[in-house]
Amino acid sequence: MAGKSPKAPLSRIARSLIAFVPAMSVAALVAISVEGANGQTAAPGLTGAAHTDDVVMARQLLMDGVDTEMGVLEGKIDLAGLKDRAYRINTLLSAFPHLFPPETKPTADLSTAATPAVWQDFDGFYDKVQAAAGIAFDASQAGDSAKLTASIKSLRTACDSCHEVYMHAATP
Repeated sequence: MAGKSPKAPLSRIARSLIAFVPAMSVAALVAISVEGANGQTAAPGLTGAAHTDDVVMARQLLMDGVDTEMGVLEGKIDLAGLKDRAYRINTLLSAFPHLFPPETKPTADLSTAATPAVWQDFDGFYDKVQAAAGIAFDASQAGDSAKLTASIKSLRTACDSCHEVYMHAATP
């Protein structure tokens, strides 16, 4: 690692954690629930059993963070800053599919942008999100702006592909 400070990766990770911690703090609060959705006692640590609205809000906040970072990536700033933001997207997307416990399926009482397809084909959903996280990680490791730009375009395609199946699109 000649010419590079050994602290550079740590500072990137620290910056990623700063973006990641607020979303995960919401998720951690959700995990505290103990009363099941059907009035049954849930095992401690099961996410969303009693506070399904909180889980839905946590994943909406997390995706808002991804959307903010994508806006910056697509808006072009310095290479190092873009790579840091791509790494944050990787971090957020890596956690995202874990915020879809069965108790948070859409119901008459629980509104969510997620389509029922998330729970009907969770493995497909999980794979798409993890693939997008991998593309974001690759973008964070790009050696030049051309590789980064290509990765960002691939990431946008991956996001749009997932949203097409697993998200209710808001109409303007």
